[in-house]
Amino acid sequence: MTINNKSLSTLQGLVTATSTTEGDFRTGMNDILAQVNANQEDLAVAVNNPQVITTLTSGSTYTIPSNALAIYIRAAGGGKGGNKYTRTEDESNTYFNVSGGANGGDTTVSNTALSLSITAKGGGQTGSSSGGTVKLRKGGEGGKGATEGSSTHFPNWTQHLLSNFYSDNGDLVSTYINSSSVAGKSLSYSIGAGGAENTSYLNSTAGDTGYLEIWVW
Repeated sequence: MTINNKSLSTLQGLVTATSTTEGDFRTGMNDILAQVNANQEDLAVAVNNPQVITTLTSGSTYTIPSNALAIYIRAAGGGKGGNKYTRTEDESNTYFNVSGGANGGDTTVSNTALSLSITAKGGGQTGSSSGGTVKLRKGGEGGKGATEGSSTHFPNWTQHLLSNFYSDNGDLVSTYINSSSVAGKSLSYSIGAGGAENTSYLNSTAGDTGYLEIWVW
């Protein structure tokens, strides 16, 4: 053990020895105070900054480090695949039809001992996300699609709007557990897949895969 780069026995000689002088005592106490301050600063850094940040896009289990004091989890559902929006017009009406990409998958994470149960819905899915703070449509990004327009009033006119229209994102759910009981616990999870694109539009893309982000203190 060292204290301000001096050995414990050296500091004991300066501070506790019966023969110590006032000057030696002051020097020893200064070393001790400097070390206490350094320890406090190191502790503040450790508390305010996560020691491990992990992003998972595959797998099914994650074990929290054995020295953990707290965790923050963000779960994102998969994005829906790119849609094709068809717009049809006649003399007085406009009709829309969505030829959809596939829905994104849900991302889930749970641990019974921690009373943890999160579901982040995929893009296009019905139902509600749960288990923490929910941010709608802030998860995995939806795929790229397009709008195709045609007019029955002018049957020879067809317009393809190639500006991109993006499909529904998945939801984002976050939660924070501040307890040493998280240490060593195993989280079971599943990652929501990105939805397949509508292949009738050449440049459409699939939705992004969901993810699980874990911060550990």
